[in-house]
Amino acid sequence: MKTFNEFIDRKSREIRKQLGLLKKVVEQQGFSVKDHLDDDEPYLYVKNPNKTSFDGIRVYKALGNIGFRVQKEEATHPYGKAYSLDVEEMYDDLLEDDKKDEKAAESVMKMIGEELKRFFDRSSEAEKEIRSSEFDQDGDPLDKVVIKSTGTDYSNTISKS
Repeated sequence: MKTFNEFIDRKSREIRKQLGLLKKVVEQQGFSVKDHLDDDEPYLYVKNPNKTSFDGIRVYKALGNIGFRVQKEEATHPYGKAYSLDVEEMYDDLLEDDKKDEKAAESVMKMIGEELKRFFDRSSEAEKEIRSSEFDQDGDPLDKVVIKSTGTDYSNTISKS
């Protein structure tokens, strides 16, 4: 009978192996990837190819699923919404479409790359849209009161742009 520690060690090795394989797949799709597989909570850091407010995403395995979250820098913690990258479901769907194992695997690799590229592109577009609406030349973009500071008495310097 296996002990609980042996079970945990086996699961941890499986996670590291799966993330290592995923690293190769993502690198083949043209992304820059840094692995943190020796950490207590192993993950991959995929560099964002676009210019946005975050430098990349953290790809990790939790609750049996592969997910990713936005991460400002490689050494920081992720933030925001978690997105699922259901590789097994992609593979199963392709097998149902009468594809052979090898063809399905190749298609899944391409789909993973396309999914990450689409995420980075959409994030970049959304940030550009937000920035352009914030810097409208017709005045205050968010209809906020602008305070022109000349000292501690602000009562006579408040104006609406």
